Amino acid sequence: MNKPTAISPTAINPSEYRRALGHYPTGVAVVAAQEERGESVGMVIGSFTSVSLDPPLVGFLVGRDGSTWPRLKEVGKFCVSVLGAHHEDVCRAFASKAPDRFTHASARSETGSPRIPDAALWVDCDLDAVIPAGDHDFVLGRVRDLGIGDDGGLPLLFLRGGYGAPRIASLEAQAPGLTPVLRLADLVRPEIEAVARDLGLECAVSAVVEGEVVILAAAGVGTVSGAASTHVGSTYPLVAPLSPWFVAWGSEAEQRRWINEGMRLAGVDFQALAWAQLEATRRRGYVAIKHRPFASRFQQLFLDRRGIEGGEGEALTTILLEAAENASDSLKDVDDLSVAATMHAPIRDQSGRTVLGMDLIGFKGDEDSDFLRRCRDTLLRATGRAAQLLSID
Repeated sequence: MNKPTAISPTAINPSEYRRALGHYPTGVAVVAAQEERGESVGMVIGSFTSVSLDPPLVGFLVGRDGSTWPRLKEVGKFCVSVLGAHHEDVCRAFASKAPDRFTHASARSETGSPRIPDAALWVDCDLDAVIPAGDHDFVLGRVRDLGIGDDGGLPLLFLRGGYGAPRIASLEAQAPGLTPVLRLADLVRPEIEAVARDLGLECAVSAVVEGEVVILAAAGVGTVSGAASTHVGSTYPLVAPLSPWFVAWGSEAEQRRWINEGMRLAGVDFQALAWAQLEATRRRGYVAIKHRPFASRFQQLFLDRRGIEGGEGEALTTILLEAAENASDSLKDVDDLSVAATMHAPIRDQSGRTVLGMDLIGFKGDEDSDFLRRCRDTLLRATGRAAQLLSID
């Protein structure tokens, strides 16, 4: 048998190589460390990636001919700050080695490395290994700590010599146990995407799974300044006075369980108010939550997962008590509210039962009454169309 003929690799023009590969977008990150003598050192990379879960490893590629990488390598630990969509100036500052570039990295990681506080993501690492790769080194970092930056949001992208940000139509939760309700959420995703585009707010779809409200999908992610990058996957208990739209069209037994469990956890009797909530929800077809401090604390505890003082059980009791004290707001029409924190409406099946909820998130608290009415009307039209989509499945 004849041996296959060896073929010499075709020489690749470096300029053509860069131009062609420039059609593939990369994220942009700053890798920084603190040298023993106290001087900060850092550089921009465009190849940051997750490598391994066990052990937790991340990696990036760096050219060997630069002056910064040998210094970072010598330190043996570093923090990677993945730049947000608003960080083009930060990227240029580090790329040009501007003298004041480290003013952007005002925070410190556990390793003492400079960290950009409002980065989309930060990962604190010990240097694990350096693997030669052509004219580059592939650097592996063993993760010590990580988190989302103070402002979260979408990452900065580099593509074809320019900077930009991704446009995500919608995100969806990923969990095997959610498959049945995710199928329903997928059917109505065009509606939440249209609402988010129209109103400039985050629009989510949620469902009840084993007594918990789960946010299954969301569109308009990144529109809420200072919030988590996404609420998708967040959960909170379905108990009174929270989320009456999920039980307002249910059986009396379901409604009593909702009320009794909420009163048990809160330790107070608000039965009459809870029944009034259910009646008002059925009459109007939606619920608007007023912009109050407790609404922000609820979001921090359950949606943003930033937590509030006290254990989660104690915090839940506090939230339920505050929600009960302010539940009379949920009896009001949008016309009677001066400000709104969230709006919610049910998506009901052919039998009339609520199978999904549609949620508007991201009100700043300074919207005028005309915009709030527009949000209400847009939400109700969208849930109506979404119910039709479910009926023809």
